[in-house]
Amino acid sequence: MPGLATRLLVAQRALDSLKAAGAPEVAVIEANLKWYRLGALGPALGDFVPFEKTPGQNGGRSPYYSVRVEVLRLAVGDPTDGTPGVVPTLRTFKEFQEQVSKLVKDHDFGGLKDLRDSGGLDKVQQASADLGRVMKRFSDKDKLADVGRKMGRNSKPPILNPSTVIPPKQWNGRDWLHWKQPGNFASTLRARALASGDGRFMAYALGWTVAYATLVCGTGFMNSLVGSSYRNHWWRTRFIRNFVDAWVWGFYGAKASMSPTDVPTPAYTEWPGLCDARLHDLVDFTGGLDAEGVGRSIVAEEALPHVLPQEFTAFWVDAWTAAYPGQDAPLFTQDRVQVAYLLLWIQLWFETSGDVIGCNPPPPTDPPDACTDKTPPAWVDPTLIDPQTNAPFKAPTPKAKHDPDIGEIISGILLALAGVASFFLGGAGFGIVALAGGIGLIVDGEKNLNWDELECQLYWIAVYLFNGLDALHKLTVFAGLQPPAPAEFATASRDVQFADSLPLSYLSAGTVCKGRAMEGLHVPWSGALSTWNTYPDTTALETPLTNEGSFAGLWPSAIVDDAGANAATDDIGRPTLPWPGGIQGSFGPAVQASVELLRGPGQLPDWNLDNDRGRGWLTWELSGPYADPVPAKPES
Repeated sequence: MPGLATRLLVAQRALDSLKAAGAPEVAVIEANLKWYRLGALGPALGDFVPFEKTPGQNGGRSPYYSVRVEVLRLAVGDPTDGTPGVVPTLRTFKEFQEQVSKLVKDHDFGGLKDLRDSGGLDKVQQASADLGRVMKRFSDKDKLADVGRKMGRNSKPPILNPSTVIPPKQWNGRDWLHWKQPGNFASTLRARALASGDGRFMAYALGWTVAYATLVCGTGFMNSLVGSSYRNHWWRTRFIRNFVDAWVWGFYGAKASMSPTDVPTPAYTEWPGLCDARLHDLVDFTGGLDAEGVGRSIVAEEALPHVLPQEFTAFWVDAWTAAYPGQDAPLFTQDRVQVAYLLLWIQLWFETSGDVIGCNPPPPTDPPDACTDKTPPAWVDPTLIDPQTNAPFKAPTPKAKHDPDIGEIISGILLALAGVASFFLGGAGFGIVALAGGIGLIVDGEKNLNWDELECQLYWIAVYLFNGLDALHKLTVFAGLQPPAPAEFATASRDVQFADSLPLSYLSAGTVCKGRAMEGLHVPWSGALSTWNTYPDTTALETPLTNEGSFAGLWPSAIVDDAGANAATDDIGRPTLPWPGGIQGSFGPAVQASVELLRGPGQLPDWNLDNDRGRGWLTWELSGPYADPVPAKPES
């Protein structure tokens, strides 16, 4: 399934095409642009319902909701037990580092003394202690194993149950919106929006039509990268979509091209990234939601604010009820739509705001002139292991040139900053102990500081911190929680080093983003941790085999708007075959298909939005417990 960034980009390019054609739909979209964009995220709302504890099998919060709660617990803190968060703590360190670096560069003795006297060191000392608490809690192997289970076997779609048939009323919201009459729901949304005369609802329904087209046109390509459908390889799908999102966003943002030998122009390093794209702002209806505050409320299971207008949630639920009449204990309620929106919004914040890990720009390649020795110390890469301690390298205690002097204040600052990356890599406690030692040395002193040495030390600390944050970024990419930076596509693979010297790696570049030949869907994933980054070519194909379409050698632009690489040979708006459907050709790129559907508001076919079990399959259920061959039957 194409990711959120890709959907938003397709929506914008579809709007551009409508404007070029002078289409009447443009006026209502541009007057209600945020509603159109929210609609373009489409069934992603289903990831976060049901959110209340409900009876029956698969009741309660969806596993993906639970994973996101754990991610937020790490990012913004846990108010239930006072555990601080990484985001505000890192913000303190970054601001402090920038402040000190400027003071040292300006040889501002008075500013350094004021920093000490104003409690700045106390603030960074507390941040160091807070980060130690955070990493100590989240390095707990039992907690990590629990999160892993939520990503793995707990997120296994209910339809895969081999002993009993799970009826649709016990499916989660994500599977319902992708598998239960998705064409009918999109058509119902649009018809009821038009009848309402409300421009917000109309723009939203048009955006949902774009989401429908993007998923129908693009998911087969995504399945070729994954090696199977979402149903069988759910977390690998989420891992892969982050890479495709990063490629699509960078490719179109840079107006790039790819050579026959897969060399981009301009280079990947010049492509814009998602790290600070701030996509959450595109669907923020308040003009400034407090992400950290909302995140803490989610973690604490507090009542969440109703951000969406009540008339919109009523419209949404009414459309859902009309599309799926006769449902007892409805899966979607107005309150659940509100919460699903907030979780979706905060996911975009976590992935694209720049407030979490950020873009982490590297320090200048060349050390400043102040460094007489420009050879990087061994400790500047905290992912390496010190053979003397069999632990990550740690920055040494800087030695003051004057005794006593204000340089000792800087020594304490440097130690505090150096401790940050150590926390990320299993060095909890080092930063606190080192900082305490540095603070203990602070005394009033002379003004004749060795500014050059201080500037050089700050440079190497900046390199150290960059490497530590880069390791944390790679870990979140590996976990499928954040997109990579475009520059990462320049290398075939990325290595990750984390606590306990555990080596991890993930593939990058064309190995991940370039379409593959596909003969069928590989059988379901075992749920074993850390294997979602591996193409499942050592496992069997699920039978009976179905037509999966041909995407070999294509880049993601083929499913966005490159009709030359992926021309439409079948009509997305008309099922060409009786169930199970399945097409031999292509619906073409998503932008062109979206424009076709936006200009012609007919009843949409119920194509399976996961392209499961093949391209252009209509929606289906199981006639018995999951088995291979798959006992598929039309959706009831």
